[in-house]
Amino acid sequence: MGVSIHSEWRRAMATRLLDRREGIIISTIEAINEVGLQNLSTKIIARNEGVSEGTIFRHFKNKTGIMLAVLDHFSQFDDGIIGSSINMKLSPVDTIKYFVRAYAEYYENYPAITGIVQSYDSLMCDTELSEKVRSILNKRSDFILKNIKQAQESGVIKRNINSELLENLIIGGPREVCLKWRAANYNFSIKETTVEMINMLLEEFLE
Repeated sequence: MGVSIHSEWRRAMATRLLDRREGIIISTIEAINEVGLQNLSTKIIARNEGVSEGTIFRHFKNKTGIMLAVLDHFSQFDDGIIGSSINMKLSPVDTIKYFVRAYAEYYENYPAITGIVQSYDSLMCDTELSEKVRSILNKRSDFILKNIKQAQESGVIKRNINSELLENLIIGGPREVCLKWRAANYNFSIKETTVEMINMLLEEFLE
């Protein structure tokens, strides 16, 4: 009985620690959205989470450690979207449309997360964070580029188009829409605007 109670207590404590860690990550995302990456501090994160700075440091060594966890959290959505598109066995062009639409919908439902998207340049200036950011960007770019090339090989997208440049347009366009959406205080549908833009863009390059 004693062993069983001890095991339950350990599981409960582990759950509490995980919940607190996740809470700190979410509070950090909200803080970045509110004050920007340059003004972010563990004091602000602690305030948003409703805990002391000491509690923050019991879960993370420093602010860089928190940001690495935030980027891991952010990149999990990539794996889900890529996995879903593969499971649905969509055509390459429909896969691209699904990928972009899914992100636009995600951002529309969770505006605070777009603060990370608009902080890429600053994050790249940190040696410890730059590799993680580069990994996220490369995963997305490689996935889109792979589908562009497959569409070209099957004759759906024009073969004479530079696939790398088209990938830049597909990735960069939604990011620009996201920036304008934030600047406009979210007063238009980022999903509708992004989907319309991608459909219009791809239409120009179809055979």
